[in-house]
Amino acid sequence: MENFFVPTKIWNRGGPFPHVLVLLSEYEEFRAYARAHRELLNEYGDKLGVVPEEWLHSTVQGIHHTVDEDQMDQLREALRAEMSAVQPFKVQLGPVWPGVTAVTVAVYPEDGMAHLNERVRAAAEKVPGVSLRKKEARFWAHASLAYVRENFPDRNLNRALRALRPPRVDVTIDRVHLVSQHQRPDRGYYTWDVVDEILLG
Repeated sequence: MENFFVPTKIWNRGGPFPHVLVLLSEYEEFRAYARAHRELLNEYGDKLGVVPEEWLHSTVQGIHHTVDEDQMDQLREALRAEMSAVQPFKVQLGPVWPGVTAVTVAVYPEDGMAHLNERVRAAAEKVPGVSLRKKEARFWAHASLAYVRENFPDRNLNRALRALRPPRVDVTIDRVHLVSQHQRPDRGYYTWDVVDEILLG
């Protein structure tokens, strides 16, 4: 596995930056799912930045530049308008995949989160001065249990995760949160300050 926090991924232009997240930390069933992996992930010490339960999330969309108070207010109102037309939906979380730079949890089906991403991007594009990174060819819905902090061979971790395989969990996504997100390379994960909670539908 390869270090997630390489210079090209470090936020070096200020911050925190506005992000729209699904706070999976609010779902006890997912917290329990994450806990089932914690002992194994902790065995890797400083090689992995294991995400504490309070910071578990799935990113819907990030804005990778600072915004002023007026832009944040406009973004909040635009998100409320867009989210009012999105109905709550169910997803299944799991299995866990050891990726190249992180240990991630799959989110299925993907279409609900992809639609959420489309609507959040539409809201952000209504705010003058807000720019987004190029849209992915296909939105990748996922959550991260750990970020890699030091290169290491992943064969043993891959096998252990496949052997562990706790039952997948089902949750209903009925809200998103607009946050000011902080990148914490020293800790190996992300934190945030909540700006607003926005209900779907």
